[in-house]
Amino acid sequence: MLGKLLKYEFKATSRILLPLYGALLIFAFIVKIFIGTKLDGVNMDFLGGIPAVVSIFTYGATMAAVFIVTIFIIIQRFYKNLLGDEGYLMNTLPVSTTSNISSKLISAIIWSLVSIFVAILSIIIMMYNREAFSNFFSIIPEAFSKAYSEFGGSLILVGIEFLVAGLLQLALNITLIYTSISIGHLLPKMKILGSFGAFIVLNIIMNTIFSSIMLLIPNSFSEYMSLVFQSNMTALVHLIGLGAAFINALWFTIFFLITRYILKNKLNLE
Repeated sequence: MLGKLLKYEFKATSRILLPLYGALLIFAFIVKIFIGTKLDGVNMDFLGGIPAVVSIFTYGATMAAVFIVTIFIIIQRFYKNLLGDEGYLMNTLPVSTTSNISSKLISAIIWSLVSIFVAILSIIIMMYNREAFSNFFSIIPEAFSKAYSEFGGSLILVGIEFLVAGLLQLALNITLIYTSISIGHLLPKMKILGSFGAFIVLNIIMNTIFSSIMLLIPNSFSEYMSLVFQSNMTALVHLIGLGAAFINALWFTIFFLITRYILKNKLNLE
């Protein structure tokens, strides 16, 4: 059933995001025409440079729109589909609350990653220069060799750790939004204000707990660990990657369970 929910989510969201992605790439090509291949400025000869300036401005506006609309869709799909008018239909389907939330979450993560990829691709298109890119790609093997000499066979593991930590951070950010919206929904007369307030308070709670834990660590232990890591940089990098992944996974689980509890036990559709 989760697969069907995801198919429905992608169908509903792709109608908005795919045209935006296409527009961004098209404007990147147009800007590239005016910039040229030498990356030495904008061609101001054609019609006084007005088309070039307009195309650059439009590209920037479209780039901003991609991320704004992505965030808006993440919020809108969760609220409208589970807490709004469509919530009546969704809650009559033989689908668990976990599946409903998961479908929104997976879709949001994928679209966020696609938005980042398309944005980077548009920049590459706009700034492409054969000589510069050849130099860039010639540096990659050297950089990889230096990294391998530092981390050895654990280099791939380090990369996986930070990749997992990054994905969990993205999932955490999205579930934080979902939790804030769910808490705000418990306040019928001030849903929007309550959601913003919940978002701020939850962030304060996370930062306060993290700061408190850091303050509780004895200075002697911190100094000892500092000496250990100075002699073993690989261990420090592993600790950072695994620590970030663990903390993100912990908060993600907490917010997911809070959201699930509210939707399952406190849902009040008007």
